[in-house]
Amino acid sequence: MKTTWVATRNARQIKTGYILLIAMLLLDFSCSKNNDLELIEEENAMMSKSANTSPNTVLAWNQVMEDLYTFSLNGPGTPPPSASYTWALVHLAMHDALNGIVPRYETYAGVPRDKDANPDAAVSQAAYDVLMAINQLPFAPAYLPQNFQSINALLAETLDGIPDGEAKNKGIALGHAVAEAIMAKRAGDTPNLAPGVPNQPAEGTQPGEYRYLPYPLAPNGMGYALANFHKLKPFFMVTNDMFRSEPPYETSSPEYAADLNETKDFGALNSQVRSADQTELGVFWAENSSRGWNVVARIVRDSYNEKSQNAWKTARYLALVHSAIADSYISIFESKMYHYFWRPITAIQLADNDGNDATTADPSWVPLLNTPPLGEYPSAHAISGSVAGQVIIRFFDDRDNYELNLDSGYMPGVIRSFSSVSDAVRENSLSRIYIGYHFRLAVDVGEALGKELGDYVYENALKEK
Repeated sequence: MKTTWVATRNARQIKTGYILLIAMLLLDFSCSKNNDLELIEEENAMMSKSANTSPNTVLAWNQVMEDLYTFSLNGPGTPPPSASYTWALVHLAMHDALNGIVPRYETYAGVPRDKDANPDAAVSQAAYDVLMAINQLPFAPAYLPQNFQSINALLAETLDGIPDGEAKNKGIALGHAVAEAIMAKRAGDTPNLAPGVPNQPAEGTQPGEYRYLPYPLAPNGMGYALANFHKLKPFFMVTNDMFRSEPPYETSSPEYAADLNETKDFGALNSQVRSADQTELGVFWAENSSRGWNVVARIVRDSYNEKSQNAWKTARYLALVHSAIADSYISIFESKMYHYFWRPITAIQLADNDGNDATTADPSWVPLLNTPPLGEYPSAHAISGSVAGQVIIRFFDDRDNYELNLDSGYMPGVIRSFSSVSDAVRENSLSRIYIGYHFRLAVDVGEALGKELGDYVYENALKEK
């Protein structure tokens, strides 16, 4: 009997154990299922928030930047490479702020997530804080126009339009954190941002080597502007020399002579062959690339499918365009410093000493516009326009045909029209010949490099999660 009782007891214990185990598994499955449902519901809510969030605040800050960097031809301004640096940081901050709420795309500088933060508050505070941080740089006026009324007004207007409460407070806090993270990531930039004379390269002496230029905006002499800009940490390139160009033509070559004579004829202040339209397009495109190509980016976005571009997509799009422009300047300045090629004003005035019988010196030759004091080859303006155009084309399904009616701060009231982004890119490049800044090879190479860099940035930066 005892044996039977023990066996029965053991059987009951085993049965009870099985029942408890099954109950625990069912409970665990139920909890797991509930947790999964909660996560799915949370994710759906977050995706719905990102899909339905208006891009108006992102676009408002973008428009403030466009207005702030619209300069007249003979008025004060900021150097185009310096402008691109500020534009990139502001737009990356807006992108990161949104993706700190709903992580749809990779961020530039990681920050803690806060799904309950108000997107408009986060975007505005992040953009504003980055601009104020740039204003603390030793060379602030070269990077940010000292006119803060519109910036202050937009921040106040945006925050005043958001109901007080936890979401607004969290959005402001997230914006602060994003800006701090962005600037921390760029903390090593300061030694390389100086626009003036630190660490000037030696003036060249041989045919083709860069010579210091007379420059009205630097009456005491600048030598070489932004001489360390090429050392900046890239935004998305792997290395600064990743897209270094092949060398320019030898000054003794027939190709060089053909390029020099073209710029000598068409780029002179008192050219006898440049048409009125070529003069217009030369000056029209001379403004900073960040402002000029932002106009194109906005038109294309609105023309493609405005309703499909929520805040997240719009912020990523503009961050890619402006980060690519900034990287293009870093890249091309590296090539300029590496090749250290002389400008047309030097080459034409010293043509009797270039070892080429097909060129003739004109010691009095001057270009249509004053040439910036930095190396000629390749063209920074060509690469910055081309990289922007390529990102714009790639972002919207490789579509190129758009009706573009563009304006320019350098020629108020003048509109130039194009049927494609590529046509605008090409005219932007050629404009540098007509103002006497560049030889044709420099603009052709710059434009080609811009397409390569644009593809790289589009395919590798801020990718969808």
